[in-house]
Amino acid sequence: MRKFDFALEKDINKQYNDAAIYYQQSIDEGNIKLDGYLNLAFLYWNFQDFGFSSYFNISDELVEIGCQKYPEILRKGIQQFPNSLELHFWERYFQHIFFGDEFSESDCKSLIEKYKSDQSITPYFFLSLFDKVKYKEKRSELLAICDKTPTAKNLYIKSIIG
Repeated sequence: MRKFDFALEKDINKQYNDAAIYYQQSIDEGNIKLDGYLNLAFLYWNFQDFGFSSYFNISDELVEIGCQKYPEILRKGIQQFPNSLELHFWERYFQHIFFGDEFSESDCKSLIEKYKSDQSITPYFFLSLFDKVKYKEKRSELLAICDKTPTAKNLYIKSIIG
């Protein structure tokens, strides 16, 4: 089993310390999928949340690494997958949530248009916050994906729109 597969299994089983280590090793070894970058960046970003890191006993070392490295993981992911709508979305979303940078419905729609070759529907969780009726179908699709693969990222999405 590849390290990415171990990481995904640990992520789904809420063993986030181990998941982060395996995702990071996969990236360092160059054996990673887009989801590895997405899931690791999300974990690193989420490790900054005191409630999350306390509840899941995230090591102090990983909390510190996460604070420093989540933007780097996103940048590396974007270098590997420059047309990934989801990587560009999370880059903007994290800045919006963590630093209060402006990120509007229009901004999100612009990202979707710019990276329309990527069929990711993840940004629709954010759009559904603006209009639940208009984005109902995409929201339902996204919830099904979150139920199928309950990584920390997907559980977060589900907690926002579920």
